[in-house]
Amino acid sequence: MEQLARRAENLTEAYRLLDPNQPLEGEWLERFYTERPGDASITPLINGLLIDSREDDKTIFAGHRGSGKTTELVRLEKALAPTHTVVRFSVESLLNLGDVDYADLLVMLGLQVFQQAKRSGINLDQQRLKDLQFWYTTHVLEDDESRRLQSEISAEVDAVVARFGVKFTTDPPKRRTVRAEAQANLSDLLQRLDGLLEDLRAKSGRRTLVIVDGLDKIYDERQVSDLFLKGANALLAPRCRIVYTVPLGLYYTNDLQQVRLAFTRNFILPNVKTMERDGSPCQEGQAMLKQVLNQRLMPTLLTPEAVDRLVALSGGLLKELITLAREAVLHARGLYKDQGPVQLSDVEYAARQVRNTYRAGLTEEQYQELERLYKGGRFTNNEVARQLLHNLSLLEYNSGDVWWAIHPIVRPLLEERINELRTKG
Repeated sequence: MEQLARRAENLTEAYRLLDPNQPLEGEWLERFYTERPGDASITPLINGLLIDSREDDKTIFAGHRGSGKTTELVRLEKALAPTHTVVRFSVESLLNLGDVDYADLLVMLGLQVFQQAKRSGINLDQQRLKDLQFWYTTHVLEDDESRRLQSEISAEVDAVVARFGVKFTTDPPKRRTVRAEAQANLSDLLQRLDGLLEDLRAKSGRRTLVIVDGLDKIYDERQVSDLFLKGANALLAPRCRIVYTVPLGLYYTNDLQQVRLAFTRNFILPNVKTMERDGSPCQEGQAMLKQVLNQRLMPTLLTPEAVDRLVALSGGLLKELITLAREAVLHARGLYKDQGPVQLSDVEYAARQVRNTYRAGLTEEQYQELERLYKGGRFTNNEVARQLLHNLSLLEYNSGDVWWAIHPIVRPLLEERINELRTKG
């Protein structure tokens, strides 16, 4: 992707800048980041981590998919980098999210910390490195990979990790073997990993913070509960600070209280509000979302009506806003060429395209629950409601007290259904 770090001046550039899968990092973060409203900010978590003097505290971090968590975690990394060695990685790109075990996470965490140690420029105790190398060469890696890992060349270490990650994701027998080895030899792995972490701490003079992103995309509720309940002791064990992302739905399960007690802190990134609970506009939230578009696109590329509609339809989800805007830009470019502007009709076209993805995925039970809420029913914590939170048909907001609203994109689907039932009746 072309890394255009300035505002788009035409619709072709706008399309390239509106990539919903591109978190803001580096120059993009500096150029395009928009400060979130105070009641939807990660600042309390950053401040809590900065003032906490512990060396091995563990945090679980939740929020809606598409709410901007990864970008906020980049901000967290940047805020703590002056005082920490930060290791941030995405589980989604390294493991099979349909089958993740706590042992998998620790094996991958060890590899990632090993990589960071190699890249840090700090003269670590070679015996510590060899101890960790020995565990992998004995229990995990094949002969040729073992020889590479013993090399001092960082590029070769990166190649080993990349190759191992592919095999771990696509080769179930390999994954089962590694998992069994990790579980059977967990104390040995942790001892060697902790030895490296302790040396890294001593030589760098900084605490180590590991940020494990991507776990929030795991769909299976039982898998998540098993991971953070049955695997809690293992996930809490490494002697470093760790932030684990989790699905928002975990907070609605019966196991929540046990999870909360096990971890040092729990933080939910609030969704940006476009409306207040009483239905009145949330001016601060709407202004922030408009600024997200204004940071990336010259104002002449979108009509004011198009911007207002994009903000309203997004429901406050940053990824949804970018997705809708990109689809509208593509449609407008086909009609008005490269200078646009994107008009209200283009946004409505984009909304229909996105709405179709929800239409295809909603089950009868989910429709029934949404209809109940649409007609004024109170939110009830049940399996179907948790599914709706996960697939973003139902959105959570926080105004001091938590409340819920149907995604604006989904509401027309319910209205169609209700009208059809009335006609049949």
